Amino acid sequence: AIRQSQEAFIDEWHECYLSEYKKSGYIAVLDLSGSEKKQLWIGTNDIKTLSNMSNPSNKDFYLSLNSFTFGSRKATDLKQIRNIGVDLDFYKLDISKEYVIQNLQDCIAEGLLPCPNLVMYGRGMQLIYTVQGGAAPQMAFLSQYITNHFIKMLMPLGADGSCSDLSRVLRMPYTTHSKTGKQIGLEIWTRREHDLQELYDYVPPLEKKRQPKRTATRKKGSISTLPCQKGVMNLYSLNTKRKSDLEKIVMLRNGEIENRNDLTYIYSFTTALIVKNQAATLEMMLQLNDKLDDPQKKSIVERTAKNSYKDAMIFFDELAKNDFKRYGLPSNIIKPMKTETIMRKLNIELTDEELEQMDTLINFKEKNRRDKEKKRIKRREEGITTREEYLAVEREKSQDKLSILRQAKKDYPNASIRKLVEYTGLSKSVIGRLMKQL
Repeated sequence: AIRQSQEAFIDEWHECYLSEYKKSGYIAVLDLSGSEKKQLWIGTNDIKTLSNMSNPSNKDFYLSLNSFTFGSRKATDLKQIRNIGVDLDFYKLDISKEYVIQNLQDCIAEGLLPCPNLVMYGRGMQLIYTVQGGAAPQMAFLSQYITNHFIKMLMPLGADGSCSDLSRVLRMPYTTHSKTGKQIGLEIWTRREHDLQELYDYVPPLEKKRQPKRTATRKKGSISTLPCQKGVMNLYSLNTKRKSDLEKIVMLRNGEIENRNDLTYIYSFTTALIVKNQAATLEMMLQLNDKLDDPQKKSIVERTAKNSYKDAMIFFDELAKNDFKRYGLPSNIIKPMKTETIMRKLNIELTDEELEQMDTLINFKEKNRRDKEKKRIKRREEGITTREEYLAVEREKSQDKLSILRQAKKDYPNASIRKLVEYTGLSKSVIGRLMKQL
């Protein structure tokens, strides 16, 4: 990538994924050509390897949009946001590639949609917007918010509403699609990378329902300012992750969901708080419904989704009036459900392996495991490299306290516990525990 006047430009497609400005973490490559799934990890020193993989002899190769900690593609291990991707399954709508391209170019010309860096062609089409220099994991909520709104705009062209997960993968350019036998084509539509805030300018502000009209003071290319309220970020951080979690549950369970109408209400409520548009909420829910092993009737989905959307917008309006603070909201409005309530209504008990893939829909045991893992990493960063070393240090501390107590007992053999506390400076509970070791 070449930087010119604070802007960055790509020369090759792979610079959207790996470059001197996108170094943190590893890109995942999935090889689904054989009976067993293979996952490879590519860092900045492996650009040539990535280029060599991108050829017609490789079938069903996929590439992650973002980078992760080596060995894990979980959203919790996200290292850097590198791309925003939209998947257009236009073949499901019986419209042509030429029709889709013309509509995309019209939207770009009218300033409704930014120009994608990469456009890939297989059975459908994928749009890739590369983020200049990459973005920190803390901006995940904004990346997913933008993705969902691009999907909302492109639904008439077959955009897949359940493809906004940060850990998702898309087909690798120039590899072969085994079902069609065709090579994945690629075009570079613009070489200029996109700033994340520039992409945000094309979607409704986080704290509002609608996109303000472009005026003389708000021209194409102007930059919206991100709101600083913690409540705004919390709202979208929770709901973008929850939407992805619900989609993962449907995928992991192969569409076998018992309480389908509860899923419809919960997913629609969650999606409505992100896209803030009834038609898009309904369309995304219908797409998810199609992925169930026993889909509900369209009329039932529409009725439930519309009611859910209405409830979600009442909540959003009240939250906005309350400066996006949850405390002090009217008691008679419907609020987002707690994790325990969602799992109870769906009548689902996730396995340990499934819980590891969730972002927000986790139980106490999984939350505790993640907290311990964070503390373990923090200890290692502070110089204690292993759990064994940590225990050794703790044992040494305990022996020091025992020596202090032993000396105090020798000097004052008839001293009470209260006096030993004064003499040693140790707490009563510690002395009680150590006395058993004397």
